[in-house]
Amino acid sequence: MNPFQLVLKNMRQRALSSWLTLLSVTLGVALATSIIILRGQAGALFGQTDYGYEVIIGKAGSGTQLVLNTVYHMDKSPGNIPYSLYRDMLNPLKFGRQVRIAVPYVVGDTYQGKFRIVGTSPKLFGVDDDGHPLDPEKVMEYRPGKRYELESGDVFGPEKFEAVIGSDLAKLTSLRIGSTFQATHGMPRPGETPDIHPEVWTVVGILKQTHTANDRVVFIPYKSLYTIAEHAVGLKAQWYIQNHLPPPPQNIDADQIPVYVMNPDHTFKLLVPQEMWEVSAILIKARSGFTAESLIYTINNGNDAMAVNPASVMREFFSTFLQGPTLVLLIIALLVTVVAAVGILVSIYNSVSARLREIAILRALGATRGKVLMLICLESCVIGLVGGLLGLLAGHLLAGIGSFYLDRYIGEGINWIHIDTVELIYLAAVLVVALIAGLVPALKAYQTPVATNLVSG
Repeated sequence: MNPFQLVLKNMRQRALSSWLTLLSVTLGVALATSIIILRGQAGALFGQTDYGYEVIIGKAGSGTQLVLNTVYHMDKSPGNIPYSLYRDMLNPLKFGRQVRIAVPYVVGDTYQGKFRIVGTSPKLFGVDDDGHPLDPEKVMEYRPGKRYELESGDVFGPEKFEAVIGSDLAKLTSLRIGSTFQATHGMPRPGETPDIHPEVWTVVGILKQTHTANDRVVFIPYKSLYTIAEHAVGLKAQWYIQNHLPPPPQNIDADQIPVYVMNPDHTFKLLVPQEMWEVSAILIKARSGFTAESLIYTINNGNDAMAVNPASVMREFFSTFLQGPTLVLLIIALLVTVVAAVGILVSIYNSVSARLREIAILRALGATRGKVLMLICLESCVIGLVGGLLGLLAGHLLAGIGSFYLDRYIGEGINWIHIDTVELIYLAAVLVVALIAGLVPALKAYQTPVATNLVSG
């Protein structure tokens, strides 16, 4: 009988103990593997540096909140900034010489209370207000070298109640080309009656998948959000406050205020003065890295808004909020692995103690001390290897479940299938620890006196 057959025979004889030890190793490795994947992929997901733009301008406050809200469509919007600042980005006499592309974002409403609605410009999708293709140098990218593309349909008109939806919306909802929908104010809490706006938009385009949070977003013309009476009243009230004027009367029914008129060509004409308009954020593609830094410095030294580099903000976010906690979890996982190694030691030690006569017989039949030691170490290595491989598989399955929920809630998952070099190093370390754990009972078997145990049996 070869060594592997002997090891398997012994493990079958004490199946319960072997399976429990194997399970403890599997759980420890699975926990550690899933955390290793989380640490690596969270850095790629939230600590990315490959944005298609260098600057985000928004309400002064938390840079992290601004980026999470604008890029990942998480958290609440920090607030609004004057629309005039967006116009300044396009004006060659102001910021136009520093800015290559500027795209406005207006947020605050949702579809079905959970999918973000973003008001923006058609040029985000590579066309001008008349529907003509833009020069590629003037098209915003969501990743370097990657632009939004339509899977089907067309881009919305800038003054029409039309929408372009992300690829996931067509999978997760009933929205299709030609579907109509209404916007819900904010994200209602469970049990809260949603405030649904009366305006109706029609889906005219579906985007190709981008593997970003934008796959779960409804894009509409930003001007169409100003047609909502509640928004118009809010814009007017804020404009009065900002200009230190007496507030408008509060007893006017918002639904009775004329906000827009429909034209025969199905476009709308806004009646809200442009000086009252506001946007939530502005995405900026600068003309160079230097002009991006200069623009950030200039905006941050003013009073109207805040400018951030999304890559810098997310690197800091990852370092502060994710790297530390995941390191603690990894240490805990390593401790669980050590406990599993102790389990191997105890299990095999007890097995050796119960098999002293069997070991003595092996010695009497010609097995050397070295072969006995090798058999015990081989048994611990088999447990470590099988438990490690099962744990590696289980860890990736756990990461896959995590990726599913990330994709469901923020529109981006993680590459849970990829096996990192760190995981292979960890698996090798598990084998070494298992071998070390098996040495103690192996040395006991090595020192087993043949004559004494044969007589005592």
